[in-house]
Amino acid sequence: MDDTVTCLVRGPASRYPRGFIWLIPTWFLLLSGAAVLLGTNASSTGQMPLWLGATELGSLLIAACIAVGALLGVRRRSFRADSDGIWLGVRATHKRPKLRQVRLPWSDIAQLRLLPRHYGVLLEITLDPTARFTRRPSFSEQVLLWFGALALPFWFGRGMPALTTPTGHPPRYQVKICDRTAAELRLDMAPVMPDTISIRVATMKSAARVTVPSPGKPYSQPPTPVA
Repeated sequence: MDDTVTCLVRGPASRYPRGFIWLIPTWFLLLSGAAVLLGTNASSTGQMPLWLGATELGSLLIAACIAVGALLGVRRRSFRADSDGIWLGVRATHKRPKLRQVRLPWSDIAQLRLLPRHYGVLLEITLDPTARFTRRPSFSEQVLLWFGALALPFWFGRGMPALTTPTGHPPRYQVKICDRTAAELRLDMAPVMPDTISIRVATMKSAARVTVPSPGKPYSQPPTPVA
């Protein structure tokens, strides 16, 4: 039986599309605006004191901070690696909603890079120039998805998870692994990955400078969906 490396992934990327977390402060801003309008009208007629309206706004702010903090700290088993390759995404046995996964065979991977972080390690998976990969939504598609999720979060909000779409140039996946350090992950990955793929651990100084991909820069190859 082949060895399998399974890791906990931190954050909402394994379940929700890219930018989904920004919907939470947007919803609370809309609720706060509604509370201000209602409170102003009620205060002018003497039906609600100003201190009560301020208390409502403070409660909404605290609730928004708790919701964002909980979503950023969520952990899911969304990373698996074996002798055949790497799986990214959450396994789902039910059909609705079925969360997407992506499989990266070792032949499509050019390099693994480990960047130490306070929560564990950020794993960067750089693809080979000839690899097929799941197309990242364009800017217009991302905006439409964001507005759709703003109105119908339980429908649009369960679209393509951010973890399953690459970023940058060349295309690469970024996985926030929180149950291992960089040295531990490198040691665990050694038995399952081929010798042709390099895996290196960045120093703390270089790990602090993660390259931010240019939004207008195209990928090196026309995108092809991965089954």
